[in-house]
Amino acid sequence: AMRVALITGAGVHLASDQRFDLTTDSSFRIIPGDSDTRQLIASHGGYDNSDVLQDANSMLPLDRLRELQAEGLIASVAPRHIGFMGGGGDLKKLANETGPKIAALLRQDRVDAAVFTAG
Repeated sequence: AMRVALITGAGVHLASDQRFDLTTDSSFRIIPGDSDTRQLIASHGGYDNSDVLQDANSMLPLDRLRELQAEGLIASVAPRHIGFMGGGGDLKKLANETGPKIAALLRQDRVDAAVFTAG
């Protein structure tokens, strides 16, 4: 009976979104729940992201989450998921601004659980 969201610090976002700044970025990108995972990229320079560029599900398993919903193992896939660039940015800003903004979005979407992945 849970609505599940995905949150990744692996720098995953829609190809049409602005890329993350590799040194100081404390922002996040919203990934709609109905996104085509072939349209997702990673713009994080702190790890080898060749796998995620080949298949975004390796860091943001959105297709796998949809399969869980189809099998009835979760109630629904959240309408929005979050990508940010872990390992960079201003930690105070991440904790005091970015994190609370993300939490507010998850509350608005009535998310019961979030699965986090890191780069």
